[in-house]
Amino acid sequence: MVSVSAVSRRGVLGAALWVAGAAPLLAREAALAFAFQPQKDPASIRKAADEVAAALAPRLKRRVDVVVPLAYAATVQALVSGRADVAWLSSLPFLLARRDGGARLLLAEVRRDTSGRARTDYDSLFVVRADSPLRDFADLRREARRLRMVFTSPTSTSGYVFPYARLVRERMLKPGQPPEQLFAGVSYGGGYTQALEQLLAGRGDVAAVSDYTVEGPKRGTYIDEARQKGLRVIARTPGVPTHPVAARGGMAAGLRREIRAALLELSAASPALLSDVYGASGLVAVDEAKHVAATVEAIRLTGLPIAGLVK
Repeated sequence: MVSVSAVSRRGVLGAALWVAGAAPLLAREAALAFAFQPQKDPASIRKAADEVAAALAPRLKRRVDVVVPLAYAATVQALVSGRADVAWLSSLPFLLARRDGGARLLLAEVRRDTSGRARTDYDSLFVVRADSPLRDFADLRREARRLRMVFTSPTSTSGYVFPYARLVRERMLKPGQPPEQLFAGVSYGGGYTQALEQLLAGRGDVAAVSDYTVEGPKRGTYIDEARQKGLRVIARTPGVPTHPVAARGGMAAGLRREIRAALLELSAASPALLSDVYGASGLVAVDEAKHVAATVEAIRLTGLPIAGLVK
């Protein structure tokens, strides 16, 4: 069972944010706890998340508190336990929260790829240091037993499930086979930034991360531009569903509608606020089953023992 880190939580709207008369208005409704998955250093997420919460509060007429868990699994636990009412998380954690707590998908990210095309999916990447002798996936296959692999997290879709599925499709692993039996070493960064930092520091030879961490205009929020030059992509796996925003199970349908409407309004009016969190260009309504279907299929293909995760 994956251990769950303690959740760090604090209110985000101090007195300095209120205009005259606003505090009594927002105090009429219970506060809403919004969890943000720790894809990068949790401290660096906080500022952007606080700004999103501050913009949502007047739209929802209630205080919005930010929850930044210290691990992906803790984001799931926060949503399942009710410590979070809403969470912005990747598709595997969403599926776990839906299984364990009845979470409902509200919206999904839209991301623009390097060609400028708007997508509700993105690519999982295998990344190496710029001075690595590895050039492509064929090199990864040939040298696997000598390599130290850094996955993002056991509950990361693009940083674990999709690269694992790629290894199964390429017949390098059998379904359910531990990756430790393929590579010289396996570790988990805990987030994209941490996985890339581990790679840059020489504590791994290959890292599995999302494309937007090393490509596109927001990549500097994960690793600064000067050090991005020390990274190189050797393979990509397309089709990863963009991250959902989900509501906890048991939330009233009316409140779900209010939150969805507020987020869509914010996405249209202030897309830069959302972009500052994880780099998405906006949020859109999607069909829940269709959106997460690729992750469901990847889990089936890999035979990963997700039944033991998070519960």
